[in-house]
Amino acid sequence: MNLKFLAKQIGNVVITTAGHMNEDRVFFSMQLARRLPKSASQTVGRLLGKVPGAATGAASAWLLGQESRAKAIVTAAEEQQPSRLLGEIALNLGMLDAADRIADSLESAASLRSRILWTEGNIDGAINVLSDSKRKKRLSAERMSMSPGWWPDSETHLVARPAVRSSAESPASLHVLTNSLPHTRSGYAYRSHLVLTTLKDAGHRVAATTRPSYPVTVGRLSADTVETVDGVDYLRDVPLRPATIPTARLEEQAAWIADQALERQVDLLHTTTHYVNGLATGAAARAIGMPWVYEVRGVLEETWAAAGSTPAERTARRKSQRFAMMRSKEIEVASAADAVITLGETMREHLIAGGVPAESITLIPNAVSEAVVNTDPNRAPAATRARLGLHEDGFWVGTAASIVGYEGLDDLVDAVALARRQGTDMRLLIAGEGVALPELRERAAVLGDMAVFTGRVSQAQAIDYQLALDVIVVPRKDEPVCRLVTPIKPIEAMGLGRPVVISDLPALRELVPESAGLCTPPQKPRHLAEVLSELACDDSARENYGQNGRAHVLATRRWKEIGRRYGQVYSQLMGADTR
Repeated sequence: MNLKFLAKQIGNVVITTAGHMNEDRVFFSMQLARRLPKSASQTVGRLLGKVPGAATGAASAWLLGQESRAKAIVTAAEEQQPSRLLGEIALNLGMLDAADRIADSLESAASLRSRILWTEGNIDGAINVLSDSKRKKRLSAERMSMSPGWWPDSETHLVARPAVRSSAESPASLHVLTNSLPHTRSGYAYRSHLVLTTLKDAGHRVAATTRPSYPVTVGRLSADTVETVDGVDYLRDVPLRPATIPTARLEEQAAWIADQALERQVDLLHTTTHYVNGLATGAAARAIGMPWVYEVRGVLEETWAAAGSTPAERTARRKSQRFAMMRSKEIEVASAADAVITLGETMREHLIAGGVPAESITLIPNAVSEAVVNTDPNRAPAATRARLGLHEDGFWVGTAASIVGYEGLDDLVDAVALARRQGTDMRLLIAGEGVALPELRERAAVLGDMAVFTGRVSQAQAIDYQLALDVIVVPRKDEPVCRLVTPIKPIEAMGLGRPVVISDLPALRELVPESAGLCTPPQKPRHLAEVLSELACDDSARENYGQNGRAHVLATRRWKEIGRRYGQVYSQLMGADTR
């Protein structure tokens, strides 16, 4: 443990916390309580439940994951006991109308009103409603970073030194990431690590940086300024006094990236969505005359729009200023990169339609790791369930996923309930966590112990839980983000030799051949229940789908083969570089 760096991280926490408390202690305290470890968050919730008052009662229910109860408290109290805290809880519960009414009834509610407008996508309104304050300066700077043509001025902060490049035959690269192993165990972090280890194994020299103040920002401390995982160095940028203004933070980050690139003598920079990473990386590359790659793994503005709690709100978000600015900035950043990588054909078409040159885009799809390849697909689901302490009986369906609204897991819950009422002994298993988990648990209460939610799991555990399923379901909603972005879940499911049922959407159809699974109309639980019930009665069909899916993945989606394409992009890029 590097004690000096540990002290620096603790100082970062203290200074950042003090800044947030000075800016808005009500909002910060509420968000901090929600981000505590689950046990601590629930302890706070139970303690708040003992304090009289509607706002504390709603906060208690919210922290305990009882979202229906929290919404009921807000609805009953918004006229009689309006308060700033009640309004913030309403906003976090997706109750925009209630939050609006509460803000209207308060004498001083500029901060709450600003947050409501920002949530709605009205950036100028969110700024203009505020008097001169730290929040106004911060939001104005964030708007600036999203504006056309703005890029960080990294040269002001850059430590001047001569550019020295690698003399290796395989280009050396520095990757700029949002988060990473071992502190974040998400699909993003695992794909990033697979990219890095595949390049390393192929003879490339690689390293990665993470966003400023990470992993402090997720409540964890790094053992040192460099953490090595499977031979890959992850560099931590944790300033003692982090910049509070987004534009200043991006300028400092860009300079730090440039310094690290020069110190490590790399040949190119490589970053991933979203545009904030691209701005910092592009500015660093320009400052030191180095090519850079932008990897588009998602569609930021559509992901944000899909988080709206109602169809009307999602439609309004897509017509908002914030949506338009995010879309424009993503296209600007991708167009500025020397090379663009994306995951699927639908995503590639989206980028081209936005104006990104087609010749700059390379398709490198999701693929499975050797951990998936090396599993035994012939292991019976019931035997895996027994090993995991689950009931062997019944027909189990489910998934391992990030639990957010557009994944459509509420439709899967309803489908299982319908199938059970119609006589099929269907049971549900969902591995993972996310913002929609509390509401999903409440919805599944009707299933009793026929529904299992594991919470956060490791990659190895996620594989085991998927092997415990008779059918893996990807019931995504009919939202633009789901029509565009290709997830890894169907690929992993096929790689594990399990039949797949997906929503009939373009980004999913391009992943799953007809021989490996079935499509159902999105957001149609009754139809999904019928398809799953038919599969429950057809052992032969399930076996064929599983075998065909695994054969397809082994032939076309093994990471060892797919990952080599990164090296090809790098070599082509360096060959075209005329430095």
